[in-house]
Amino acid sequence: MRRLLIMLPILLASNHAGAQIIRQRFGMQTPSAWISGGVGLQQAFSVTDGTTGTQWQFGSATTYGGSIEKALSNGMTLGVRGSTGIIPLNYAGAAVTFNADARVSQLFGTLRLASGEGFHTVLELSAGATNYSDFKTQTTAMKLEPLAGDTDFAFSFGYGFGYNLSPRVSVDVVQDIATSVHQKHGLAPGDDSTVRIHGTRITGRIGLGGRR
Repeated sequence: MRRLLIMLPILLASNHAGAQIIRQRFGMQTPSAWISGGVGLQQAFSVTDGTTGTQWQFGSATTYGGSIEKALSNGMTLGVRGSTGIIPLNYAGAAVTFNADARVSQLFGTLRLASGEGFHTVLELSAGATNYSDFKTQTTAMKLEPLAGDTDFAFSFGYGFGYNLSPRVSVDVVQDIATSVHQKHGLAPGDDSTVRIHGTRITGRIGLGGRR
């Protein structure tokens, strides 16, 4: 074990140097932009809406998303990331409760930091919006309020791991913790309007353009 710990930094340095030699020899370029697409699992959460006098008790569901990013330096990108999905919920009012579905979409400006090549850590800081729309009952597809949808300011922190299959292809697994700030209209002064949305996503990334 001690010998392994001593040799590990040498092996990592050798791997990095080898990647640099291959890149120079065969003219591989560092991408100047990245596009991505993937699938996520969004965990259950609840929103108390004073405007409609209801609580939206969302369940867990699959979402789909993607991003486009500009490379600022090695391991750092700035871009736009979005996701959307149809989420089942318990739409609970004072007099009636429905089993329903709604679309939950998020759009963020994102700063992404990766620790290096090969196997690496990923850190993402994001700010943008969460939108709730297309509320319908599951049995009759009757539309529910808010008919025009509802958009909240949101920010997110993501942390995970990635692996570069090549200088232009990588895979990330990231866990997100997003906070949306819902409007307080119709709520009691002491009611909390913040909403925590947790999710895990797997994303494939492809590099575009580039410089040597």
